[in-house]
Amino acid sequence: MHNTGCFTMVAVLVLILLLGFAAGCSAPEALPTGVCAGALGTKVEKVMQKDPVILRSDWDPGTPREPAPEIATVTDDWLILVNKTHPLSKEYAPSDMVRIQYCVGDHAESMRYMRPEAAEHFHQMAEAAVQIGYEIGIRTAYRSYAQQYNIFYSYVARDGEEAANKYSARPGQSEHQTGLSADVTSPSVNYEMTTDYGQAPEGIWLAENAHRFGFIIRYPLGKEAITGYQYEPWHVRYVGAEAAAEIYERGITLEEYLGEVE
Repeated sequence: MHNTGCFTMVAVLVLILLLGFAAGCSAPEALPTGVCAGALGTKVEKVMQKDPVILRSDWDPGTPREPAPEIATVTDDWLILVNKTHPLSKEYAPSDMVRIQYCVGDHAESMRYMRPEAAEHFHQMAEAAVQIGYEIGIRTAYRSYAQQYNIFYSYVARDGEEAANKYSARPGQSEHQTGLSADVTSPSVNYEMTTDYGQAPEGIWLAENAHRFGFIIRYPLGKEAITGYQYEPWHVRYVGAEAAAEIYERGITLEEYLGEVE
């Protein structure tokens, strides 16, 4: 009985690896060097450590809604909604991205880019933080569909699909693919992505000031049933100054702002 269970687990892991190759992991032009090796391009601490850095919440997403059609055409609408019911296609890939100046960690070079307007405003925000003695740097920004595939299924192999779906996006369901989102961190939390960041000086400043630069904390505490993901005080999303200000003042999510909550 024990041997049968071991064989089943090995078979599942082999199947996941084969699916990763099928998604483009074997093609150099599809993924940066090293990304396929255990999702080394992002959130390394969650893949490599036995105990997850990020604490999982116990939210219940309830009855799934009917998914919207995949978005394939790159848009300049900064309010584009990407979540579990509003996916992007494999082909969605902005061609105008620019490199971020304020980066930390050693992730894949391709993950250090954002759309020009988002990058410009992030630089302004990071520089404003420096003026009061805070360092805020990006761990990862843009991720392709294929990179997100590799990341998500690395977590599935380690923690199971149900758990992974609470803290990681399936391919096509990640905002990072838009070039408008970034995972940030600071030295006070050892440059990790942890819920403790919400209580760190830099994280508090970010939550209180991101809207001034057109950003929101995309996955706020207490809104897990709406966003579909656990609290992520490090995940910022560019939506433009007007929308960011209203979302901040009202204490709502992007889904609520867009009227997508029933």
